[in-house]
Amino acid sequence: MPTRAAVADWLGLNRATLAVLAVIGCLGLSEELWSNFLSLHLRDQAAAQGAANAVASAAAYMGFIAFAKNLLEGVAYIAGGTVAHRLGARVALAVSALPMAAGFAIMLTSRHPWAIAAGALLMTNWEPLSVPATFDVVGSEVRKERRTIAFAVQSIQKRLPKMIGPMIGGIAIGAVGYWLNLSLAIGFLALSVIIQLFLTSRMRPKAEPAHVPFRDILRNMPADLRRLLSAEIFIRWGDWFARDFAVLYVVSLLVERYGWTERAAAATAGYLLAVMAATALATYVPIAKLIDRSDSPRPFIGLTFLMFSLFPICLVLLPRISDALGVPVIAGLVLTYVINGLREIGEPARKALISSGFPAEVRARGIGLYWGLRSFAFCPAPLVAAWLWTAVGPDATFLIGGGFGLAGTALFYLRR
Repeated sequence: MPTRAAVADWLGLNRATLAVLAVIGCLGLSEELWSNFLSLHLRDQAAAQGAANAVASAAAYMGFIAFAKNLLEGVAYIAGGTVAHRLGARVALAVSALPMAAGFAIMLTSRHPWAIAAGALLMTNWEPLSVPATFDVVGSEVRKERRTIAFAVQSIQKRLPKMIGPMIGGIAIGAVGYWLNLSLAIGFLALSVIIQLFLTSRMRPKAEPAHVPFRDILRNMPADLRRLLSAEIFIRWGDWFARDFAVLYVVSLLVERYGWTERAAAATAGYLLAVMAATALATYVPIAKLIDRSDSPRPFIGLTFLMFSLFPICLVLLPRISDALGVPVIAGLVLTYVINGLREIGEPARKALISSGFPAEVRARGIGLYWGLRSFAFCPAPLVAAWLWTAVGPDATFLIGGGFGLAGTALFYLRR
């Protein structure tokens, strides 16, 4: 077998999976350029609207956006699974770019926080529309023994934008303004559509899909997937207590407590996100191969859940510990984001477990249903987090989120 073909087979790559990688990379970079700094943009617009406490207002807007995003994601995951099931992955991937285009138009033409929130909701819902299609491609186009490594490669492609995008975005918003972040993102959106239409033009045709009611798919969901879903709901509740609020928290911490300039703090937040992504990138392939040789992926998935739980706790405690020890606060923040990057250790195994858990004839719809149920279950978490932010403060909010995560981790390890 030629070397190139051998490497491609080892990594689970073919024309179809390359199309998925290209679309994920461009859409991911498009989102990372603007989404991480949305809270700062909302803070500035809230201040321009005369808000007495712009930071608290931004946290409230972010809480609403994240709640509505998760609620819409629940619908979109199921819709994406249905589109991929009935019309194929190529159409599903193309459809996933349409909400982003509409969102960009709103964001570029409006300055009111509620209009910005509406645009952000449209712009962040490309992933749930595309996830069932990408999982279906890997599940149908890649041999079972290569699926974990294929998802690892896919995860690398998702993390490259998370490493590059925040650095570019942090520099762009600090040097020019948020409109530049949006303009760059539109370019990558257009590129993603062109690439995926070209690369998926010769994917293998699929057989006529069988009609299986959702209730039957849910009833036949394997027990290990039910356990995974239960634990993951707790984990995601804790994660959403910190996820969309972390940049706002870090920038406010550096500016208000340590006297940094706004520009330096925003750029640093971008670098920290890049550290997180680089850490994740370093784990994917070696851990995926280790999982392939292991008897069970369970320990790796459990370790992922533990890292999810530790991030909000460390975000509160490690900067304070660094300061108390006389170490620069950035050291504690870097270590926190390294821990956050390590949460990807078990992600390829988790995705392979989900992809393999449904029969081929209902895989796309089953995956969409799994993701949709998960999103519906934790969609209130950001609203609760936004309320806690104003009621008890961000530190307590993050610590409570970590507690939710630890409960989910215990549930995953102890429940059989």
